[in-house]
Amino acid sequence: MKFTRKTDYALRTMQNLARRHYDAKSEGLKTRPLPVVTIAKDTGLSIRFLHSIVANLSKAGLLKTFPGPKGGVALSRTPESISILDIVEAIEGKINLMDCFEHPESCKDANNCSIMSVLHTAQVALSNSLRNTNLKLMVKAKNDPFRALPEKHFLKPQFGCPVLK
Repeated sequence: MKFTRKTDYALRTMQNLARRHYDAKSEGLKTRPLPVVTIAKDTGLSIRFLHSIVANLSKAGLLKTFPGPKGGVALSRTPESISILDIVEAIEGKINLMDCFEHPESCKDANNCSIMSVLHTAQVALSNSLRNTNLKLMVKAKNDPFRALPEKHFLKPQFGCPVLK
């Protein structure tokens, strides 16, 4: 499984907006909408592609858009209340490693399948890790990339495998 370039761009866009949010807050200023052109220049992303990503993030309720000459986009919520899973699902849709997870009735071997249980565990681990990481943590990771993830990301190992919570 590999996330698309759209997801990469969405994560960069949201991280850029979160970083600006904290910069403004540290200076005692209110965060203002940022033109999409500015985001494209800051992040090196294609403006055309970025417009479609902003539309998806806005539709998912993660961004607010402000039309007009002084308009732009802004986070719709605080960075700590926007999970990485929110962003990924706004672009990719619900994480689903196998079709049989949503429709086990369509699998001829669903009752005897060991593949389903292993991959379902992996899917839950991935989803939980992304759900437990928010934009605030992502901005902090940029400033301190060797900082460990919060303890809540991990479950006790089962069957000899560490599993993310």
